[in-house]
Amino acid sequence: MNNTSDNRNALPIGYRLENYQIQGVLGDGGFGITYLAKDTQLDALVALKEYLPNELAVRQTDDYTVQPKSQTDADDFAWGLERFVKEAQTLAQFKHPNIVRVLHFFQAHNTAYIVMEYELGQSLADFLKQGDTATEEELKAFLPTLLDGLETVHNAGYLHRDIKPSNVYIRQKDRSPLLIDFGSARYDLGSRSRSVTMIVTPGYAPFEQYQSDSGQQGAWTDIYATGAVLYRFVSGKIPSEATERVSAIMRNKSDPLKPAVEAGRGQYSEPFLAAIDWALAVNEQDRPPSIKAWRNQLFPKPLLKDGPFIGPSVEIDDDLPTRPVDPPAPPIEPSTRPLTQPPPRPPQNPPSPKPKRRGVGMAVVFLLVFLAAGGGWLYYQMKLDKAGIAEENPRVEEESLPQFAHVGAGEQGAPRLVEGSNQPQPIPPTEMESSAVAQAQREARQRAEDAAAAAEKARRERESATIQSDREARQRAEARERAAAAQARLPSGTLRIMTGAGVRLRQLPRRNAKKGAILQIGTIVSELETNQGPEAWYRIATPNYDEGWVYGGYTMSFNPDRRAQAYIEVANNKLNNRRASFGDLVDLYHFLTRANQEVELESAVELKLLRLLTLQRSLDKISSSQPSERPHSQWLNDHRAEIVYLDTRSRWFVKREKFQQLHDKYHFLPIAARIMQEINRRIF
Repeated sequence: MNNTSDNRNALPIGYRLENYQIQGVLGDGGFGITYLAKDTQLDALVALKEYLPNELAVRQTDDYTVQPKSQTDADDFAWGLERFVKEAQTLAQFKHPNIVRVLHFFQAHNTAYIVMEYELGQSLADFLKQGDTATEEELKAFLPTLLDGLETVHNAGYLHRDIKPSNVYIRQKDRSPLLIDFGSARYDLGSRSRSVTMIVTPGYAPFEQYQSDSGQQGAWTDIYATGAVLYRFVSGKIPSEATERVSAIMRNKSDPLKPAVEAGRGQYSEPFLAAIDWALAVNEQDRPPSIKAWRNQLFPKPLLKDGPFIGPSVEIDDDLPTRPVDPPAPPIEPSTRPLTQPPPRPPQNPPSPKPKRRGVGMAVVFLLVFLAAGGGWLYYQMKLDKAGIAEENPRVEEESLPQFAHVGAGEQGAPRLVEGSNQPQPIPPTEMESSAVAQAQREARQRAEDAAAAAEKARRERESATIQSDREARQRAEARERAAAAQARLPSGTLRIMTGAGVRLRQLPRRNAKKGAILQIGTIVSELETNQGPEAWYRIATPNYDEGWVYGGYTMSFNPDRRAQAYIEVANNKLNNRRASFGDLVDLYHFLTRANQEVELESAVELKLLRLLTLQRSLDKISSSQPSERPHSQWLNDHRAEIVYLDTRSRWFVKREKFQQLHDKYHFLPIAARIMQEINRRIF
């Protein structure tokens, strides 16, 4: 863990965000900072990831807010923030032991934070920095579960996009791997802002990832990066950059990447090394199309006792899928970026001796099209950025790519090699081109002005939201303290929660016994005694020191550690009860008003949604002839700002805008999708 003083943008140790107190910095990069933090309510350590792209924004020293560096950066910053939120929503859907678990998400200081589980251990990068090596058996010990996690991501329609040693974490307790720091949001922002250091990690990113258009990316993209991690172990070196490899192929030179079968010979088995080489093929068409295909090669089934190893090729066996990949499971919404299918495989010619470099022709065509389409900026930018990229091992400086110039009659702007020249040959701009440039400049200025105005508006809205968020956090903390104090007043015993509304305590365990105090729905009580006669009755004590018997059908067991789940279950049971009276629903509404302040944010929002639905159910109980009757008139008056009467239906309804406001305020949470369903059901 780093000291926060090493990063001028990092929050100081001891600083508090909601109920999370900063303990130190776990890591930082071009996209943000990950802190070690303490959840002061649960007394547990968590990882807290902050969105702070250092090429676009800086930390203000007076109030710790994050602000874009300039008006031109404001639009990209806001766009990236939205992708960061969507990535958090996506990760929250995965419940896999080898994928980092998202616990919570919130916005503050003009940026956003993802709260994730923290476990003791170290990354593969830390392992390598210590000079340690790993045997084939050690690598194969964690590979199966790592691939299972990655396959789960792919089957859901997503990519990791930044697999490297520092993003594979090995737990201390059982040495199992954990995929962390997904890179889809970072890649999207890097492509938009044309920041090379955001888009790729040199040596681990395949060539297709250097394109701003991710149409060529798929499972094979993550497989290349995983193969590069294994290559780092077997060779002791970071693989050559994909751009260097394609450049060498174009110049008719040998691939600068020494094959794994040579680099690890004598230390690792040839089948294992050949599987790594398969993953590191320059052309994505020559790589494994899926985790399943690669897994079969890494862990081959023993078909022949002493048969020769058959290296990877398009004709592997009947189990391995060929392109296109089988359709993945329906993607989880909202998405980061779905997997895409690669271009169809060209027809296979009859078997013939394979050239020494597979896929060379395809790679050359790929690079020519890439440069012609305007992607060449990325390669040359990489040349400029190399000095600032931290490397584990120094690399030999690559040779320059052949230069291109815009020449050729009838093909203005088409790239062509210029023999005998090291510099592009410029063509004087035409009058039409000059006009187009001027128009583009005007449009760019207008976009910058619009972005600045939008950023200022968003800043004001976020300031207001932050104040409101802080107020809600304080209210939740106070409500939890009140709930804990009430629970502390209960005598020892099994806890139960009242599921019935307006339940009377009885002096004896029978329905016609003398009545006592009234218990509201959601009241937490302590079980003192059980009477299992024809009906189950419980003698209970309340926080107000009342004692008596209640019918078992009006209660259920309660676990304080699962308070939110219990509250939601109580509310849903009552809402789904067709026999619930108007008074029952009023009691439930008041319970939900209190309950949503006692739980964490996402559950609180769900309870707020249930409260709106409860209000609607209560309105359904009021007929057109009853509005002037008490308590209906008082109820309608109390909620006049939230409801509307439709003459065409002779009924009262909760306004659609109340659901819309709830959605807009918490759109970054998964529950927002359910709120939107309720909005779509309402036309008023």
